[in-house]
Parts: sequence; structure tokens; C-alpha cells
Amino acid sequence: MMGSHCSKTNSDSSPISGSNRNYPVNREMGLNNFRQDDVIRVESIRRDDQQLIGVITREFNQNCQVFVLNCMLLGVHFFEDHREVIQKLQHISASPEEKELNKTLLKHETMECTYPDAIMDEINKNVIYRPPGDYSISESLVAKRIYVINDLIEVVKSDEIPQYTSIDKPCYQCKIEECDKKGYLKLLQVENNAPILTRDYEENYEPLPGPSSRPESEYDYCRITDLRTPKLIRTDDSVAERRDTLPETCFSHKKVKQDPGEVPDEDQLEYLTEEDLWREVVYINSQGVMRYFQNGLFPNSLGKSLGFQEESIGTAKCIPGKIFCDEFDNESSALRPYEIIPAVSIAWPDDQTLNFIYREDRPTIFDTRTGIKYRWPTDGMIEEIRKMNAVLVPNGFTQKKGINKDSNLQWEINFPKAERYLEARMSHAQMKCMLVLLLLHKTFIFPTTKQNGLLSEHIRTHMFWECERNYRNWPEHRLGTKILSVLNNLKQALFVGVLPDYFIKERNLFENIPKKYLNFAQKVLMAILENPVPYFIKALRNLRYTSGKFYPPMNFDEIYQKLVAKEGADLINPQLGRAPQLKRRWYKDADHQVKHLKYLKKKEQIIRQLKEKQREEQKSKETELNLDNALDGINLEVELDKQLGTCKSKAILEIFIKSFIDIAKMSSYLASPEQALFYLKLAFYLTNILEEISASFLDELAEYRQIIGLEEARIKRKSVKSLSIEQENQKPPTPLRNSVSFNYEQSKSTLVRVNSNVSNQSKNVKNVGFNSLSKGVKPKRKAVAFAE
Repeated sequence: MMGSHCSKTNSDSSPISGSNRNYPVNREMGLNNFRQDDVIRVESIRRDDQQLIGVITREFNQNCQVFVLNCMLLGVHFFEDHREVIQKLQHISASPEEKELNKTLLKHETMECTYPDAIMDEINKNVIYRPPGDYSISESLVAKRIYVINDLIEVVKSDEIPQYTSIDKPCYQCKIEECDKKGYLKLLQVENNAPILTRDYEENYEPLPGPSSRPESEYDYCRITDLRTPKLIRTDDSVAERRDTLPETCFSHKKVKQDPGEVPDEDQLEYLTEEDLWREVVYINSQGVMRYFQNGLFPNSLGKSLGFQEESIGTAKCIPGKIFCDEFDNESSALRPYEIIPAVSIAWPDDQTLNFIYREDRPTIFDTRTGIKYRWPTDGMIEEIRKMNAVLVPNGFTQKKGINKDSNLQWEINFPKAERYLEARMSHAQMKCMLVLLLLHKTFIFPTTKQNGLLSEHIRTHMFWECERNYRNWPEHRLGTKILSVLNNLKQALFVGVLPDYFIKERNLFENIPKKYLNFAQKVLMAILENPVPYFIKALRNLRYTSGKFYPPMNFDEIYQKLVAKEGADLINPQLGRAPQLKRRWYKDADHQVKHLKYLKKKEQIIRQLKEKQREEQKSKETELNLDNALDGINLEVELDKQLGTCKSKAILEIFIKSFIDIAKMSSYLASPEQALFYLKLAFYLTNILEEISASFLDELAEYRQIIGLEEARIKRKSVKSLSIEQENQKPPTPLRNSVSFNYEQSKSTLVRVNSNVSNQSKNVKNVGFNSLSKGVKPKRKAVAFAE
């Protein structure tokens, strides 16, 4: 089922996903018990159907923009079968591509890589981003991140040097030193084996000063913007000779005051000099490591090992902590943007993530009917995450004013494996919501702010918080309503300038972003919330499916044209808007007949000219209203009707009914019978709304409902056949005692048998499939329900 999947917290605190539940069953008793309760189950679903039809009808009548938005998002697909993809990703620690690449990196580069965006790889197989236009280029929706972990730097927990250090692989042991700024750490060498060609000591070294009270208008925005603007890398061939050690520029020698416990006794103080009270320490310099990585390792050897062509390496750009490299994919004819991020692996930083691990205010929903607690992430998920490594990225904190003298020593904490783990446990609706937010960002925000303002990692973090806030309330059929709520919360975060890191709550991801860039993103979100449908149409139209064997794409241009058109009968039948065919008369006299035909021809020509003139005038007005938006056919400032007329309602509903039926047909091949029935049910709901609008559409309703009924029967026959084959090939499991649940596969088979008992005696089309619900008739089959 494609509905909202919820993680559940039982007494053992283990995560349970709605997409992969395993129900134990006693084979002898479970089926009989299910048949006894089936009447109650079907009756309950019938009431749910009536309630959902009522909710959708009210939305259609009161707020047509939200209704249209919900239906449009239902027609957008990123996966063939989301459940299959998620189950695969949940059971693998690394993708096959990642494992194969690590063999090469560990052999030649003493490095390994981590792909945190495994889900994005699956999406890129099916979807590309390409705006309309003759010169637009297809590209991936989101850049693929590759964390390259340097194995030369090893982080240890104490001053003791491990005994397993390899002789033929030089390694720099470091220990972690805390910073005043949350989310950042320093790497202090345990054994001073750094190059000693030159040493530049800093006397009286002090840590980063506290926050400033200087007015925000005086902040150094230009410097921050310059740092975040990607620049071409400068190749340094001198570092290509040795890749098994780090150059001198990767180390900083400091003299710091000794700890009180290290100072000699008082009777020895009189013999000490000033220099004896200071000790020498060596830090791994993050800026030096980044320069070494971007100017030496990547262009000389690592880029080729990662699979990039020389052309792509030569045009790569960088900012602190990242290298941007675009590769053209010949198979999909699309540009694939990559973010290569150098990193050092560390154990999970408990001290920095105490709030994430032990957060007491994490929302928990208790279902009184089932006794199950819904919470995300569950205690079991948190324990799994704590076993994963984090990484340090060579990117120090940049202040809004002044210079942070610790910036070259600070390393930013990232959690790529934890992010991958959480994304693989999002429901289908949550994942689609995040992808649509990324699409809006790529369409309306990123072209202006680039790397300076709101970024994709901010949207990912915001989605984690939204999932935690209420993991259960993500209805698939009303996802547009939910996305508007998520967008409003993001707008509020931009307004106050605070977005806490999901794993380190004390760290504000918006802290060092110039206010003007946050204000721009906020204005864009405000405009989207005020007039959502045109903005979503313009963004969704940029998505292109990579294969004709994927789901049928929705015609967003047609939806837009129907919404902005004037109310009239030509919306239902476009032929009515053309010049009318004048009635001909027949004369016995040939001269009179020829004269009459010439007159009709001249009159039809005059009417066509008038119609053409009217269309040109209307087009000219739209162009003058908003020239920029008229270029691609979408006027973002157009005022849509709050309530649709009869003809416009029929035109819009027919678009979605046909689209949902087509998606259901393809779902039975690409995904599952449950998903196919889900879309058939939605199409049936819309026929009920169409029936309430006018009684003059009964012929069309009969045709649509007949198609729905026939398609439903075909899907069930296919499901029964596949289940029969599956049951023949599987042995029954060992019965479990004291089980109060039922087996999902067995119940699904029973549901199909119950559903197949639809009476074929009546020839009335309204008794086919889902249509018995429209008249309040007790259905003889089990419908497909989804969470609200």
C-alpha cells in the first residue's frame, strides 16, 4: 500500500516500518478468525470511504488550489516501487558501486568513500531535471555527495599509540579537542611526527572569542559570500610524488600553556624559565588539508580513481570543504553534478549529540485503539545510529564579522551514514515531500543564491525535524496540504534565522548565512504559499522521466490552461470554440446554389477572422501582464478561481481521472496490486465528485466507472494468480503460539477472494467496482484503505 507508513515503538523499542510488516499467524486458526471479522472490517472501510469522499469534496468546493495540488502530486513518481527500493537499501551497508570503488581507492589512494545519497541514485535512474527551452540541459535533481575518507589520519580515544599501526602505511594518530563552537572539533596529534622543515609558532595562543554584539548591518557579508562562491581549482603537481604522507602545510605547530597538572611543584618554579610553562602541540590544519586535497590529490590522481574524465576534472570548482565536479552521462544524456567532500572518520561523538540521543521532548503519539506508540526515530533506531561513524570535514566556522583565528584548525562534524539510515526509513509520502521541496529549491531559489543561501542539506535537515514532529500524519492522498504546512514551517525558520542541526541541536545551520540570502528564500516561499498551484506546475513541469516504460507523465500544461481559461462549454469540448459550420440550403436552380455556397464561405471566413482576433487580443493581454512568466507559458501571478464552475470542474476532474487510471494500469506492472487499487480508488472518488456537480455527465461517468471496474477485476485476477504461484513455491511457516495477529500475505489472499464476490447479475454500470459506495450500498468486497 502506498499510504503513510509509520514507525512504531513497542516494548522492545524496535523500529517497525509499515512497508515491511511480518505478521505471525497460526495457519489453522488465523484464516477462520479473519473470516469472522471480515464483515466488520469491510463495513469500517466503507465508512472511511464515505468520510474521505466528503473531505475531498469539501476541499474541491472550498479550496480548489489545494485540491488540484493534492492531485498533481499524486501524479508525480520518483520510484518504480518505493517499498522494494527501501527494503533493499535498509539491508545493505553500502551500494555495489561504493564497494567496487573502495577496492580501487584503498589499493592506490589509501582512502575510501561513503555515498550518503543512495536513494538519490535510485531516483536519478527514473527522473531528470530539465526546464523548458531550446538551450536547457538535463541534469540530476540533486548533486550526488561522495565523502572521501583519508585513512592516513586516525583518530584515537587516548594518548596511547595503538599497537596495530602498520609500518608500511604511515599514519597520523590524533585525538579530538573540543571547540567553543558546537558542531566543530580540532585534531591534535598524539605523536609529533609531522614534517619539521619550518615551524611558525603562535605565542599566547587563545581559543575562539565569544559571540559579538556588533550590529548585523556591519557584518562582513562580502567575505562570507566570497568564501562560498565556487572557484576553479589550481593544480599543484608537486604533491603528486608522495600520496602516503601529508605535506608540511597540513600541520600547525602551536605553543600553548600547560595544564595545571603538568606544571612542576612550587619548589621547582624558581628554576623554570617562561618557556618551560609552555608546551608544543601540533594540530592537523583543516585549511591546509583542503588545499592539498583540491589542488593536489583530486586533479592529479584521485579524480581519475573516482571515475571522472580529465575534462570534468579540469573544470571542477571548490569552496571550503567541497569540490564540485560535473560529469556527463551518455546513457541518459544528462549532466550529473557531484560534490566530493574530503573527510576524516571518527567514532560517533556522544558529547556533541547528547540532545539527539536522550531528547526528552521528542513527540510520541499513542494510539488508544492499538496500544502502539508512534515515534521517529525509535529508541532502537537511535542505538543503531550510535554504532555508526561520523566524519570531520575540513571546513572551519566562518564568523559574520572579524576573523576566526581558529578557523584553520576547526573541522566540521557531518553524519553521512546516519543521514542515509534515516532517509531509508522515511515513508513514501515523506520522501516525495522532500524531493518536491528540493525541486522547488532548484527551480526558484538556487539559480539566484547558489551556494550562499538555503541549500539542499538545510532542506534535508528540515525534513528530519518534520518527520520527528509527527511521523504518522503524512497522508498520501493529501500530500499537497502537508507540503504547504512543511513550507510554512521552513518559512518561519528562515524568518527567525534558526535551523538546528538534527544531530547537534545546539548548532544553528543558519548562523553564518547572510540575512539577505535568507530573506530571498523566505520571500520565495511566501509567494509559493500565497499562490501554490502556478509555482508547483512550473516546478513539476521541469521533471522528466528517463524512460517511456515508467509511469505516464501528467500533462501540467493542460491543467494550467484549463485553470486559467474562461468558464465556458469549450472547456469540455474544444470543438465548440471553433468557427461554427453554417447551415446549408439546397436550391434546384444551380446559379442560386453556387451563389449560396459562396455566401456561406465568405461568412465562415469572417467569423474565423473575428475568432482569431479575439485570441490574439487575449494572448497580448497575458503577455503584457507578465512578460517574463509568459515566455514559458506559466504566469506565477495569475489569480485562479477559488471555486470552479461546472464546465471547468468537469475538465479538471477528467484530467485527473484519466491520469489516475493510466497510473493504476502501469502500477500493476511496475509496483504492486495495492498501489494499482489505490489509484483506481482515487479515480472512483473523483467520479463521485463529478456526479454531484451535474446530472448531465452520467454517460461519461458510466464509461469511467466501467473502465475502473474492468481494470480492478484484471488486477485482482493477476494478484490471485501470482499469490497462488507464490504459495505453491513456499512452505508454511512454523505456527507461533499466543498470536493475536494475522498473516499479511494470507489475509491479502483472503481479501482478494472477498473482493471477487461482486455480483455479476446486474447490468447496471454503477454496481461495478467501487461505485456501490456512491449510493450508500453495503459493498460486497474489500476496498483499499489509506491513512488520513
